[in-house]
Amino acid sequence: MSEEMRPGDTPSDLSQWQRLSPWAVILLLLSGATTLLRQHMPLVLGAGASLALLERVGWRELALGGALLLGLAVLVSLLYYRRFRYRFDGDVLIVQKGLLEHREFKMASRHVQHVAIHQPAYMRPFRLVLWEVETLAGEASRITLPGIRRDRAEALGQRLRATDGLSGAGLDRQPGAYTNAKELAHGDEPLFAITYRAIALHGLASRSIYVIAAMLSPLVRPLERWLHERLPQLDLAAWLPASLWVAVPLGIVAIVTLLALLAVLAAWWRFHGYVLRDEGDRQVQISGLFNRQEQALSLARLQVVEWAQTGLGRLLGRGYLVCHQFGALGGDAAESRRFVVPGLTRKQGGELMARLWSGYCAERPLQRVDASYRRVLLLRHALLLGVVATLVLVPFASLELPASVWGGLVGVVLLASAGLAQLRWMATAWAVDGDYLRIRRGVLGQRTGIFPMHHLITLSLQQSWLQRRRGVATLQLELANGRQSLPYLKEAEARRLADTLLYRVEAGQAA
Repeated sequence: MSEEMRPGDTPSDLSQWQRLSPWAVILLLLSGATTLLRQHMPLVLGAGASLALLERVGWRELALGGALLLGLAVLVSLLYYRRFRYRFDGDVLIVQKGLLEHREFKMASRHVQHVAIHQPAYMRPFRLVLWEVETLAGEASRITLPGIRRDRAEALGQRLRATDGLSGAGLDRQPGAYTNAKELAHGDEPLFAITYRAIALHGLASRSIYVIAAMLSPLVRPLERWLHERLPQLDLAAWLPASLWVAVPLGIVAIVTLLALLAVLAAWWRFHGYVLRDEGDRQVQISGLFNRQEQALSLARLQVVEWAQTGLGRLLGRGYLVCHQFGALGGDAAESRRFVVPGLTRKQGGELMARLWSGYCAERPLQRVDASYRRVLLLRHALLLGVVATLVLVPFASLELPASVWGGLVGVVLLASAGLAQLRWMATAWAVDGDYLRIRRGVLGQRTGIFPMHHLITLSLQQSWLQRRRGVATLQLELANGRQSLPYLKEAEARRLADTLLYRVEAGQAA
């Protein structure tokens, strides 16, 4: 039974059963421990459970329990390693694994859309990688080989590309749109390489600062208790401003600066050395400071490309592209697993979009939806902010506030609602550029999705009683990666766009 690829081996040897590298036992232990620590660290730090457990049990008993757990983990890892094997049967990848329950997974090469290679820092001394592959079903169908050599991972990728029937086919492209991958050597000029300045700006302009703030929120209470105990012993008057109106803004600036620094470090961790290469029918990105990863985007499987900018990113003139494939549902929460091209200027984003969508050009300016959508948004935001303000003021209901205070509160709610409604209405726009549909949405930050119209799966035209009175309608467009919505279009315009979309779908199916 074959183990790992030796020099001189060929991809045809993959038809025999293969095992993970023996070093995978150690890697499984490390990855499992890292995952467990990452999942439970906020709880442990927030409740002080580790110190309480240490004081109650003692060092000796705790060390003995840790040794027993380590031995059990080693035993489980050995059993998992012995039961894990994989091979190719024609164009089908077969993976067998399991401990108490033996499971077998089969994946046809023609259904593969995403291949990724990860090499965390603890894998580099062993010269191993973590290889992942997904089908059209998306992340739920992911198969992972946790610990194989890089040459074996590359052989697996070549075997999948050789038998998927898509290499050079260009299902959604014009003939000759792709460059021959053999003409592109790894030493050629990359399609895009990120700079240090672009990494820093992307860290500031991305949503990482909010994610980091949420991750650090469990540490607020322990820090508050520590400050409560230490502050009486410190001479704060010597280094803090005497004025409260100066100290509070300085504290806010310090917190924001710390979060911004952590966001830049997170971007550096993830996107250091980012390189995007054009390999004909696919785009390959390599990035990561300690956890080096390689992702391949099959252009024939590409469904939607989004140009995303946060509010600060628009000020800094930076954004990023998010490429969605089959089954890759949209949303910010799962964005870290998307094919992302970070730190782009608007010009760079347009050039890359033209490479991803062959022949795409933003010819027509975006047009906004009907102005009645702004009034609907005003009512929605006013209702929501009014409910929130009421819940906040419930504890102060017993106080006899003057009428001017209540009037000012109502004015603030209406003013904020009007501002949000105006920004959201201005951001909601669309345009038809040849065979492509472009849809923009957002408030301060904006996301613009571009996709070929023949990628549409289902279309529905919806009208409420209020919309019928106003002569407007909403289009709901279902794609393989999720939903795109165009609210409050003029009814005649909505029906004309729906007819155009259906015609392009039928023409694409006939072709």
